[in-house]
Amino acid sequence: MIIVHTPTDAEIERFDVRSIRTSEASIITRLVSADLSWQQVKARAGDGDPDALRSIAFVLKKRSEPSLRIDDFDPVADDLQVKLDHKEIDTWAEIAAERLATFDGPIEAARPALAVVLDDADDPAYAEAHIERILAGKFPPAPDETTSGGDPSTSDPSTSSEPAISVSSPTSSTSTAPDSTTS
Repeated sequence: MIIVHTPTDAEIERFDVRSIRTSEASIITRLVSADLSWQQVKARAGDGDPDALRSIAFVLKKRSEPSLRIDDFDPVADDLQVKLDHKEIDTWAEIAAERLATFDGPIEAARPALAVVLDDADDPAYAEAHIERILAGKFPPAPDETTSGGDPSTSDPSTSSEPAISVSSPTSSTSTAPDSTTS
């Protein structure tokens, strides 16, 4: 999960949640709520909870600005967004490819359902390359390619007129259980 801070008056910042150290996770959970586990905080961040997003971004920003105080980091809530990292896109693509294997319609009809990941991806070009590979039937990646998996939260296939291959964002889990699938 990548948290993107897009202030109107400063440079865009990206915070990689996977880089959080154990000590930092402890600080973040205390900032959000002492009653939550790290898994629950990540799930809340994946759901766009402003307290979780702010706390994670603050702790990661503090690495480069050690004197920063939480009271001094109060971004506009809409300026913090959750985006999928490469590992989460890889996992999404694996699931989408599996679902596409049972899709009865023409392959190109699946493109709109697959394209929803582009809005959620921190690197849309990376996601687009995966979509093209999925549609070409060339996914999962060849063994010599470097990719990684993650833990997505999936939804049931759509019952609408859209192709039944859509996969929800790995960061869209609403679960706050310790075994949450949000990474």
